[in-house]
Amino acid sequence: MEKKFFKRGALRFKRFCRAGYAVFRSLHREVTIGQLASYIADRQLGKVGATVAVCTALLFAPATIAAQTDDDPSVQRNLPLLEVMVATDSLQASAEPVVLLTADDLKHTSIQSIADLVALLPGVDLRTRGPYDVQADLSMHGGTFDQMVVLLGGINLTDAQTGHHTMDIPIDITMVSRVELLSPAQLLSRGIVSFCGGVNIVVCDEYRDRLAADLSAASHGTAHASLLATKQLGQWSLTTAAAYNRSDGYRLGTDFRFGNLLLQALRHTETDEWQLTVGGQIKDFGGQAFYSTTYPDQYEATRTLTLSAGQTHRFEKVALQTTAYTRMHTDRFELFRHGRTTPPAWYTDHNHHLGEVAGLRSRLVGQHGCIGAELRQEGIASNVLGDSLNDKFLRRYPLGTSRLNASLFADYTMTVREWQARANALGAWNSSFGFDYAAAASVTRHWRRWQVGASISRTYRIPTFTDLYYKSVNQQADPNLHPEHNIDLRLEGQYESRLTRLSLTVYHRHGNDIIDWVRSPEQELWRATNHTAVDATGLDVAAVVRPTTRLTIGASYAFCHVAQDAGDLISGSALDYLRHVGTMYASYNPIQRLTLKMDASFRSREGNYVEDGEVRPYGNVLLIGASAEYAITANITLRLFADNLTNATWRDHGGIPMPGRTVGIGLRYAPY
Repeated sequence: MEKKFFKRGALRFKRFCRAGYAVFRSLHREVTIGQLASYIADRQLGKVGATVAVCTALLFAPATIAAQTDDDPSVQRNLPLLEVMVATDSLQASAEPVVLLTADDLKHTSIQSIADLVALLPGVDLRTRGPYDVQADLSMHGGTFDQMVVLLGGINLTDAQTGHHTMDIPIDITMVSRVELLSPAQLLSRGIVSFCGGVNIVVCDEYRDRLAADLSAASHGTAHASLLATKQLGQWSLTTAAAYNRSDGYRLGTDFRFGNLLLQALRHTETDEWQLTVGGQIKDFGGQAFYSTTYPDQYEATRTLTLSAGQTHRFEKVALQTTAYTRMHTDRFELFRHGRTTPPAWYTDHNHHLGEVAGLRSRLVGQHGCIGAELRQEGIASNVLGDSLNDKFLRRYPLGTSRLNASLFADYTMTVREWQARANALGAWNSSFGFDYAAAASVTRHWRRWQVGASISRTYRIPTFTDLYYKSVNQQADPNLHPEHNIDLRLEGQYESRLTRLSLTVYHRHGNDIIDWVRSPEQELWRATNHTAVDATGLDVAAVVRPTTRLTIGASYAFCHVAQDAGDLISGSALDYLRHVGTMYASYNPIQRLTLKMDASFRSREGNYVEDGEVRPYGNVLLIGASAEYAITANITLRLFADNLTNATWRDHGGIPMPGRTVGIGLRYAPY
């Protein structure tokens, strides 16, 4: 990027190279571009508008951009202002490399569920107890499913009862606009503490009229239907999205039925952005041998309600962002499925849980950083978790507990030419565990199309309510557990051009007092405990290549090594991780209306499971999926799809057998 200064506060570019630092340095400045033909300038603006960094710059101070024509170099014309609406969680400009799946990437995969979509991100470990988002545990970089946070539009809705419910979010894959993979340091810059990282799922954030519908049917009586409608009314963007899924199950006890509903209102003015989102989910599913192979006919029913409201007000040089949110979640777990299995005399009732997370956070964001505070209340009422409540209004839930977390956080960013240095700090007080802190520092350098950065962070995680209180015939929690801590070191790099996007991450995490559920091979009893130390070291590599307009290829590889000897004990999650995982997806248009897609994943998992009293390793598995889509009209697409094409036999969480080959057909209406 070459620049010339014309007046104080103004920048003049001979050319624009789309580098993140160029946009970052142009915040609150007037920008002009010269010595470019107008049609080239317009084309570049269209490309740049798609990047998060440029969206942030334009959000703070929409720039006046001028271009010269080849016909008359002395003529300068002002292009109309380009405004791009972005989610409020993207307010603060950051040049740190962020791995993401964009809306364009989603079009090139044959993935059918959000969990499988997130698993395309490098280093993410997906462990399921069934297909189509029935229940999925997410972890990354050798961590556990409780150590990873899931954000919905930048809001932390992670379940406090157990990480098994974190993916109970009221959205369907057709609603997803993009998915971001965030490191602990990047999350800390938003005032969120995460042990090993997290994903941010952004839905329906576009200001345009849109109508989309999807119908599909697949093996085992599986059916899916979804509808998405967005209407722009002046400064308002209103979205309604609904989805329903059902299946008879690929084996006894794997049937499911669940539905999602999402209502969202966005309002944008010159100085303010408003957001209101209400979501609900109803999910019922057979639990096969979810938590114990001794009792295979299990069942679970969950209900989720989410509500968030936020405002962002932009002053001359800063923006004030305030968000209130809550998540209500009920869970009924039946060890013996009601109406189908006769329970023994010692089994007196199902497990009933009512969990709530509510928070209020505010932060003041400027060019060089932010300061903020958050209050977060987590509570549960249950018949198996917590202490005695003696509340006559909650007769089904005689037990329960709650905790309050108050945090203050700050972020400071300094930019010197192509370098950016960043420091974050957070201090938190928890009513159950006292004071703790998290901190991070990072440095990033940009040149041309490259970004390279290094970061170090210190984070922690407090135990879930299940870790502390759960007791059953095969599980024993420990109320004396204490938080786990870690030090995370990583090097990150990214490269982006018109045809290629590359990313590389190398990390080392040293964890103390890691919480895990362990048992001996001879027993069914799982016990919660703090491991002394667990270290994880690894690397992630990802690439998206578009060699022609007809072909798109995405691929990733992740390696992880966890150092901890559990002796003769079997680990439930902390030592049960993916050592090698490779993913690939490809999309090819051989003719105008036909699109062929394929995705594949190779997984090599450490750890063991027990079957018929014998300890067996998880081993390796190669899974291949494919789809063919034909555009009947400009708006209607017919598709055929298949999962696990080779009919591979494999086991996942707890040694649960997973589905074999599945085939289906679908019809999509999506005018653009």
